[in-house]
Amino acid sequence: MGKLVGWLLIAHGIICFLGAFFPFYPPVFLFYWFFPGPFIMKLVLVLLAGAAQVVSGAYLISRERLRQVRWYWFALPMFVIVVALLVYPLLNHFLGI
Repeated sequence: MGKLVGWLLIAHGIICFLGAFFPFYPPVFLFYWFFPGPFIMKLVLVLLAGAAQVVSGAYLISRERLRQVRWYWFALPMFVIVVALLVYPLLNHFLGI
């Protein structure tokens, strides 16, 4: 079951990579449409989410061979995404960026 989920994560991450530059994929299109912010920030967030999915999927597929990879490498992209989603509205509100 873990390998199936891993392959699905990798496929969805690649689709998110492609959807970041060509927003025909509905979740990426809706994110670009409703999330306030400059295009470059939206692009970076979608690319980070896609990268996190590909890395997590690869880890699930070959879990026994990647024992040296620690859990925080998978939590780091999610932390960056959450910080960006929290910091940008504050900067927009207080500095008018």
